[in-house]
Amino acid sequence: MQNFKKNLGFNLALIAMAALFIGLSVFAFFCYRANAESARGLKAARNAQDTLLSGHAFAPGAAKVSLNDKNVAAAAEDVKEMEIHVASLRAAIAGNPEMAIKGKASANSAEMSALLRESVDGWRKLAADQGIKLLPTEPTAFGFHRYIHNQGTSPKREFQKVDQQRQIIDFLVRQLVESRPAGSPLLIESVDREPIETFVLVPEGKPGAGTYVPSDDAAVRNEIDEFAPVRTYDHRNLVDSLSFRVRFSGYTPTLRTFVNKIRNSGRPLAITTIDVSLATKEVEKILGSSAANSAAGAPAAAAPALQGGFFGAEEAAPPTNGSKPAASLEDKRVLVVPRKVSAFVVQVDYLSIPEEKPAAAAEGEPKK
Repeated sequence: MQNFKKNLGFNLALIAMAALFIGLSVFAFFCYRANAESARGLKAARNAQDTLLSGHAFAPGAAKVSLNDKNVAAAAEDVKEMEIHVASLRAAIAGNPEMAIKGKASANSAEMSALLRESVDGWRKLAADQGIKLLPTEPTAFGFHRYIHNQGTSPKREFQKVDQQRQIIDFLVRQLVESRPAGSPLLIESVDREPIETFVLVPEGKPGAGTYVPSDDAAVRNEIDEFAPVRTYDHRNLVDSLSFRVRFSGYTPTLRTFVNKIRNSGRPLAITTIDVSLATKEVEKILGSSAANSAAGAPAAAAPALQGGFFGAEEAAPPTNGSKPAASLEDKRVLVVPRKVSAFVVQVDYLSIPEEKPAAAAEGEPKK
């Protein structure tokens, strides 16, 4: 210790040099390690480049495809064609913009409630004026039972989409009314819709993120005119759809005309499912007078013929021994299948294309 104190300056210099040596050694080690990793990365990149340039056979025995200028240009051309094709598909799905049905963006809760009640009253009056029946016990609220039969309630969110649903239902109801042949019986049981305003999007970071679940303050109460479609054209981020279910009873010509009017309307509507069954006794009772009058007015020639010959009327046997020819067989027509009122359930999807989201901002740029 005495010697260390006598040569304090010299010894401190030795310690400093040793510390510097150790620090430089550690720095050199990390530099060497980083250089080795860079060398390995460079080697892997060169190997990948060589693989791309040498080509890859996508099938056994097929010629290799390499990343040369010709193939790069061909790939770029394919991308352009794909973008054009995607644009054409979007236009085909969305249809003519002038025929699109859009909701009012300015609607609020009170205005929306008034519009719903006014529309439901208008549809009921339209049916009454045209001699179309509604269920006598609880007439349909055309998808808005939640608000029509609960005084003081109104949608709390998604005003524009709810108004869009209102306008689509208005279109469907009027098409159905116009599809009924004169004098034909028709009972509108209900027009059902998706209760889109009662669902909320689960935020990121929570279980089921990106999906819709019933909100706490507006849980689905299993309303009679609300439904969750099992089969739909909806495809996340590609096609949006609003599903509706039109339930009515009548004769097949009404259904056929209704389907054709929707198909030829020029609007982005697609028929998802059609269910047909016999009407219940209650429905037959409601439509009893109308159905009887319609059946009585149907022409007798509409019934299939029941004749003795398998291929139609048989020719009379030729006269023999100078006898008079036999009288031709009488054309007897017998009703084989009676005309019955049927119950129809038609699900219709209104299609739209989601708005393309702008590209994400570059790293470091503030979000607007």
